[in-house]
Amino acid sequence: MKVFSHGTGDGDRPVRYLIREDVPSRKEHPPKVLRGDPKLTAELINSIERRWKFTSGVLAWHPDDDVNEVQERDVMDAFERVAFAGLDADQRHILWVRHRHAGHHELHFLIPRMELSSGKDFNACPPGWQKDFAVFRDLFNWREGWARPDDPTRARDFLPDKADLLHAQTAHWNREIKSSNRDEAKVIITELLKNRLAQGDIKSREDVLRNLREEGLHISRAGKDYIGMIVPESGLKIRLKGGIFAETWKPKEQSFEEEVRPVKQELPKRLASLEEELERVLEKRKRINRKRYPARWPEQTENRKDSIIHERNRTPAYRGAEKDGIGEPAERQGLFQPSAPAGGSDASPERRSGRTAELLRRCWEAVRELTELIAQAERRKREREEDSFRMRM
Repeated sequence: MKVFSHGTGDGDRPVRYLIREDVPSRKEHPPKVLRGDPKLTAELINSIERRWKFTSGVLAWHPDDDVNEVQERDVMDAFERVAFAGLDADQRHILWVRHRHAGHHELHFLIPRMELSSGKDFNACPPGWQKDFAVFRDLFNWREGWARPDDPTRARDFLPDKADLLHAQTAHWNREIKSSNRDEAKVIITELLKNRLAQGDIKSREDVLRNLREEGLHISRAGKDYIGMIVPESGLKIRLKGGIFAETWKPKEQSFEEEVRPVKQELPKRLASLEEELERVLEKRKRINRKRYPARWPEQTENRKDSIIHERNRTPAYRGAEKDGIGEPAERQGLFQPSAPAGGSDASPERRSGRTAELLRRCWEAVRELTELIAQAERRKREREEDSFRMRM
């Protein structure tokens, strides 16, 4: 799972990126919308007047992993349970789009940063999101047997450099970039270490540092997952990260023995532990979200005595909204009478008809508010377009 750093600007750009089919690599495998409405997603994002307007990211699988539609639905359901824990369906929105053009399975998500009933800012993946979502990710990877990013038997000895990733990106658009001196130096050092590794001269990180020093490079810093060095002749500073340059790196033969041995015996215990941890994550996020974004309509259940109690200050959730009759206690509105005897006057057809009418009124009220929200978004969009047109004139 990855959450992208961008989240500002209008909603048309991220939506268009997800669903557009004119990218050269997408001709054979066009994107497919699995959940949500792209147009509504863009309008909701455009209606937000704050700087940060959306959260976007991707769930990606290894090319060898086979993901069917049932598993897709399970993954999306579980992701939404974590992302929107404690929120009702009418309090959030998400767009899911499947991509397969890159040679592996991807599920992209786009979430307007807004809790719909209040319009307040809502970030489903705030800083530190990795801790909560790693539990969701690990549970599915272990249960379904998918490739895991923390599997030492699959760890790369050399991670792709940013320049390599940029080359791969621009290749989609038939563009080229020129390599800098630093990129060329990284390639030379990496190829040197690859040859030494193949010859068996490197079996630990200390061997990596020794080989670099033997080539005349000055080691400026050896961090947890990187090695910084300086080329003496030119003073060029280089940092190589991950894989063989991390202090936890081990040869694959040793990692394979350590990983495979306990898997079969410990799998049931590991799954049970992850399921328990996921429940703790959900409860924690529920408490936070329900405190910040109380449900618009109180829960109408007989079993919960505090169904209409606001969790933040333990005061009735309907207080302050009694002027227009919205959010009043269900007993006051005649929706139900928990203490009424079965077959009594409260079970009459007139009473049931009144309940149905009240529920319909609430539904229409919610639809009207959503319609007004969309209309406001469209007006803002038209105003922006008019302003842009006048500036061009």
